[in-house]
Amino acid sequence: MMKKKKFINGINQEDVVEVLKPSTIYAFASVLPLLIFTFISLFVAVVYIKLLVFVSLITVAIALYRFLYINLISYTITKQRITVRTGIIARQFDNLELFRVKDYMVNQSVFERIFGLMTVSLLTTDFSNPNLEMKGVPLSDITEKIRDLVQESRLNNRIFEIN
Repeated sequence: MMKKKKFINGINQEDVVEVLKPSTIYAFASVLPLLIFTFISLFVAVVYIKLLVFVSLITVAIALYRFLYINLISYTITKQRITVRTGIIARQFDNLELFRVKDYMVNQSVFERIFGLMTVSLLTTDFSNPNLEMKGVPLSDITEKIRDLVQESRLNNRIFEIN
Protein backbone atom coordinates (compact mmCIF):
# COMPACT_ATOMS: atom_id res chain seq x y z
CA MET A 1 0.00 0.00 0.00
CA MET A 2 1.30 3.43 -0.92
CA LYS A 3 1.99 5.80 1.97
CA LYS A 4 -0.05 9.01 1.74
CA LYS A 5 2.06 12.18 1.74
CA LYS A 6 1.13 14.93 4.16
CA PHE A 7 0.80 18.38 2.59
CA ILE A 8 0.27 21.55 4.61
CA ASN A 9 -0.21 24.78 2.68
CA GLY A 10 0.93 23.02 -0.49
CA ILE A 11 4.26 21.91 1.01
CA ASN A 12 5.22 18.27 1.34
CA GLN A 13 6.08 17.94 5.03
CA GLU A 14 8.69 15.27 4.31
CA ASP A 15 10.79 17.87 2.44
CA VAL A 16 10.71 20.51 5.20
CA VAL A 17 14.14 21.24 6.62
CA GLU A 18 13.14 24.02 9.02
CA VAL A 19 10.31 26.41 9.81
CA LEU A 20 11.23 29.86 11.16
CA LYS A 21 8.89 32.42 12.68
CA PRO A 22 9.56 35.91 14.00
CA SER A 23 9.81 35.95 17.78
CA THR A 24 6.89 37.25 19.84
CA ILE A 25 9.30 39.67 21.51
CA TYR A 26 10.19 41.07 18.07
CA ALA A 27 6.49 41.47 17.22
CA PHE A 28 5.82 43.24 20.53
CA ALA A 29 8.81 45.57 20.05
CA SER A 30 7.51 46.43 16.56
CA VAL A 31 4.18 47.65 17.94
CA LEU A 32 5.58 49.25 21.11
CA PRO A 33 5.68 52.80 19.65
CA LEU A 34 1.99 52.49 18.72
CA LEU A 35 1.13 51.31 22.23
CA ILE A 36 3.05 54.20 23.80
CA PHE A 37 1.19 56.62 21.53
CA THR A 38 -2.07 54.96 22.61
CA PHE A 39 -1.37 55.49 26.31
CA ILE A 40 -0.32 59.10 25.75
CA SER A 41 -3.44 59.85 23.71
CA LEU A 42 -5.63 58.14 26.32
CA PHE A 43 -4.09 60.27 29.07
CA VAL A 44 -4.65 63.44 27.04
CA ALA A 45 -8.21 62.28 26.25
CA VAL A 46 -9.06 61.77 29.91
CA VAL A 47 -7.57 65.09 30.98
CA TYR A 48 -8.32 67.40 28.04
CA ILE A 49 -10.02 66.23 24.86
CA LYS A 50 -12.50 63.33 24.95
CA LEU A 51 -12.31 62.93 21.16
CA LEU A 52 -8.84 61.42 21.45
CA VAL A 53 -10.39 58.23 22.88
CA PHE A 54 -11.34 57.29 19.32
CA VAL A 55 -7.78 57.94 18.15
CA SER A 56 -6.56 55.64 20.93
CA LEU A 57 -8.97 52.88 19.91
CA ILE A 58 -7.87 53.11 16.28
CA THR A 59 -4.21 53.01 17.32
CA VAL A 60 -4.80 49.92 19.49
CA ALA A 61 -6.57 48.21 16.57
CA ILE A 62 -3.66 48.98 14.25
CA ALA A 63 -1.14 47.73 16.85
CA LEU A 64 -3.10 44.50 17.37
CA TYR A 65 -3.35 43.91 13.62
CA ARG A 66 0.38 44.51 13.20
CA PHE A 67 1.25 42.23 16.13
CA LEU A 68 -0.88 39.40 14.71
CA TYR A 69 0.48 39.95 11.20
CA ILE A 70 4.10 39.66 12.37
CA ASN A 71 3.33 36.68 14.63
CA LEU A 72 1.68 34.75 11.79
CA ILE A 73 4.57 35.12 9.32
CA SER A 74 6.40 31.85 8.72
CA TYR A 75 9.41 30.92 6.62
CA THR A 76 9.33 27.26 5.56
CA ILE A 77 12.67 26.05 4.22
CA THR A 78 12.58 22.90 2.09
CA LYS A 79 15.23 21.21 -0.01
CA GLN A 80 14.20 23.17 -3.11
CA ARG A 81 12.65 26.46 -1.95
CA ILE A 82 11.81 28.90 0.79
CA THR A 83 8.11 29.62 1.20
CA VAL A 84 7.10 32.81 3.00
CA ARG A 85 3.56 32.71 4.40
CA THR A 86 1.96 36.03 5.36
CA GLY A 87 -1.51 37.28 6.16
CA ILE A 88 -4.08 37.02 8.92
CA ILE A 89 -7.34 36.14 7.18
CA ALA A 90 -6.27 35.96 3.55
CA ARG A 91 -3.00 34.08 3.17
CA GLN A 92 -0.24 34.84 0.69
CA PHE A 93 2.51 32.38 -0.17
CA ASP A 94 5.70 33.60 -1.84
CA ASN A 95 8.10 30.92 -3.06
CA LEU A 96 11.79 31.50 -3.63
CA GLU A 97 13.70 28.77 -5.45
CA LEU A 98 16.94 28.12 -3.56
CA PHE A 99 19.10 28.05 -6.68
CA ARG A 100 18.26 31.77 -7.12
CA VAL A 101 19.98 32.78 -3.85
CA LYS A 102 23.19 34.67 -4.62
CA ASP A 103 24.31 35.91 -1.20
CA TYR A 104 23.11 36.21 2.37
CA MET A 105 23.75 38.53 5.29
CA VAL A 106 23.00 38.24 8.98
CA ASN A 107 22.29 41.48 10.83
CA GLN A 108 21.72 42.01 14.53
CA SER A 109 20.57 45.27 16.02
CA VAL A 110 21.28 45.95 19.69
CA PHE A 111 17.74 44.84 20.52
CA GLU A 112 18.16 41.61 18.55
CA ARG A 113 21.48 40.87 20.25
CA ILE A 114 19.94 41.30 23.70
CA PHE A 115 17.10 38.87 22.93
CA GLY A 116 19.06 36.36 20.80
CA LEU A 117 17.41 37.25 17.49
CA MET A 118 18.70 38.03 14.02
CA THR A 119 17.63 39.29 10.62
CA VAL A 120 18.69 37.12 7.69
CA SER A 121 18.77 38.90 4.32
CA LEU A 122 18.93 36.81 1.17
CA LEU A 123 20.00 38.52 -2.03
CA THR A 124 18.48 36.68 -4.99
CA THR A 125 17.96 36.79 -8.73
CA ASP A 126 14.20 36.43 -8.22
CA PHE A 127 12.26 39.16 -10.05
CA SER A 128 9.35 39.44 -7.61
CA ASN A 129 11.44 39.34 -4.44
CA PRO A 130 15.12 40.21 -5.05
CA ASN A 131 15.78 40.77 -1.32
CA LEU A 132 14.10 38.40 1.14
CA GLU A 133 14.40 39.48 4.77
CA MET A 134 13.59 37.12 7.60
CA LYS A 135 13.30 39.57 10.49
CA GLY A 136 13.30 38.74 14.18
CA VAL A 137 14.04 35.02 13.84
CA PRO A 138 15.85 33.19 16.64
CA LEU A 139 19.64 33.11 16.42
CA SER A 140 20.71 29.82 14.83
CA ASP A 141 22.92 28.26 12.19
CA ILE A 142 20.19 28.60 9.55
CA THR A 143 22.50 30.46 7.17
CA GLU A 144 24.78 27.42 6.99
CA LYS A 145 21.80 25.18 6.28
CA ILE A 146 20.59 27.57 3.58
CA ARG A 147 24.08 27.69 2.06
CA ASP A 148 24.28 23.89 1.90
CA LEU A 149 20.77 23.65 0.44
CA VAL A 150 21.56 26.31 -2.18
CA GLN A 151 24.65 24.39 -3.30
CA GLU A 152 22.69 21.14 -3.44
CA SER A 153 19.86 22.78 -5.37
CA ARG A 154 22.26 24.28 -7.90
CA LEU A 155 23.89 20.89 -8.46
CA ASN A 156 20.51 19.14 -8.83
CA ASN A 157 19.31 21.77 -11.33
CA ARG A 158 22.71 21.86 -13.11
CA ILE A 159 23.10 25.58 -12.51
CA PHE A 160 26.64 26.87 -12.38
CA GLU A 161 27.62 30.43 -11.63
CA ILE A 162 30.00 32.13 -14.01
CA ASN A 163 31.74 35.24 -12.72
